[in-house]
Amino acid sequence: MIKSFTMRLGLILALSIATLVFLLTIALTSLISHRASDSLEQEIGERLSTTSHQLADKLDFYMWSRYQEVQLLQGLDLEEPEETRRLLNQVQSNIPAFSWMGVTDADGTVVASTNGILEEASIAERPVYLEAQVAPFIGDVHEAVLLAELLPNPTGEPLQFVDISVPLFQDGTFQGVLATHLSWAWGKEVLEHFNRTLHEQVDDTDLFVVSERDNVILLGPDDMVGKPLPVSFTEGATVKKWEDGQDYLTGMSIGEGYDEYPGLGWRVVVRQPAAVAFAPVETLETSILWIGLFASLVTAVLGWLLASIVTRPLKRITETASLMEQGKANKFPHQSGIEEIESLAFALESLVTSLTESESERVHFEKLANRDALTGLSNRVALREQLNRLYNSEETHVFFYIDLDGFKAVNDTYGHAVGDALLVEISQRLRTLTIDELYPVRLSGDEFFLMFPRRECSVEEIHQIGKSVIDTLSQPVTIDTTFISVGASIGASIWSPPEPPHVAIEQADDALYRSKANGKQQLSFHELFE
Repeated sequence: MIKSFTMRLGLILALSIATLVFLLTIALTSLISHRASDSLEQEIGERLSTTSHQLADKLDFYMWSRYQEVQLLQGLDLEEPEETRRLLNQVQSNIPAFSWMGVTDADGTVVASTNGILEEASIAERPVYLEAQVAPFIGDVHEAVLLAELLPNPTGEPLQFVDISVPLFQDGTFQGVLATHLSWAWGKEVLEHFNRTLHEQVDDTDLFVVSERDNVILLGPDDMVGKPLPVSFTEGATVKKWEDGQDYLTGMSIGEGYDEYPGLGWRVVVRQPAAVAFAPVETLETSILWIGLFASLVTAVLGWLLASIVTRPLKRITETASLMEQGKANKFPHQSGIEEIESLAFALESLVTSLTESESERVHFEKLANRDALTGLSNRVALREQLNRLYNSEETHVFFYIDLDGFKAVNDTYGHAVGDALLVEISQRLRTLTIDELYPVRLSGDEFFLMFPRRECSVEEIHQIGKSVIDTLSQPVTIDTTFISVGASIGASIWSPPEPPHVAIEQADDALYRSKANGKQQLSFHELFE
């Protein structure tokens, strides 16, 4: 029992501390993970947004550079076609991204071009001429129309261009248009460069360049180029579900031009699977959780050790209490080190002392209440309790109601002191009677009561027992050299549960009067047994 108590208390303390730490760890993990995931999501999103901004800036800067170069050629002299062609070829040689460059007259007819392509052909209906008669024109990505069969195309893929054209004036008069087609291959090269750089830092990312005009993907994964972007975005980083059913963390920015170049409003989108993007968050959460579990284990061990320290003196107190119960100890051991346990030991010792004293007093007063003060025999109170205990039994008992013959004369002749001494002697003789389970009682004055189990005794045998009692009590007594003799009369009855015992006592009392009336010194049975 002692070990169970100690283990239980130790376990409660250890588990309580471990549980508290674990719950705090879970709470901190949740809080830290929430904040960390928000921070990491924002950081990763900002990184993707930064990448999209960088790519958009790169595209715009490249277009601005070409735009500036085209503007530098606005001073071409249309009256010198040969010289203009030579200059255009030289520019194309230095900047191969210009797939075609040409100068038209005021009617839109090409008068000089790189490698003479489309010379004397009219481009008056093309946006590259129509949109550039007043101010510079920059057109979005489109497939080649007139040049599709005239320019080299080793890959066999459809040729795509970005148009840049500027009006040509002389003395304020419109002379024609300088028109250029930038090969869209440069855009693919920029995208591939960014992809290589990005994949060195971030896994599983895709880049998209989307036209503002029709939401078509201009650059991106091969299976998606030329198709509308399937998801709508706003600038910044968001998590969206794409057409493949997978969630992606996506950063998007819009090209805003560069310096004097107004830009084409290209949207640059960078996406990364959310599971990949947020893997560091999950790793952080797992690490914090494992740290918390380890901390819980450590605190559980520390709690167990603390519980052992706390319960060790309690165990000694419990062991001492067990020894005190067995009567092998009478005080608690001195405890030191923990004020509360010292107080507990002192309080328990005081309590045990108080209870012991109270028990001793209770036993003492119980004896006083149940014992005759003069003879030490049981009194009427004790008899009543004894009969209550036997009331539910099935055993038959014999009742003897005894009255001393001649006792009043002893009191009158020798005084009450001698009479009391005689009563004490009679009580001693009753105690020494050899009757099994005899229960002697002094009722009052010179009246006594005997009770014993009947067992197999017949009425005749009970008469013999009664005669023996009368003979024993009638023997002379020497008190202060004085010989005193008294007799005894007995009334007998038999009590059988569940008959109320007081009925049998009254029957024995009635039989006693018959013994007195018939000459004393004899035993009379209740009439039912005669």
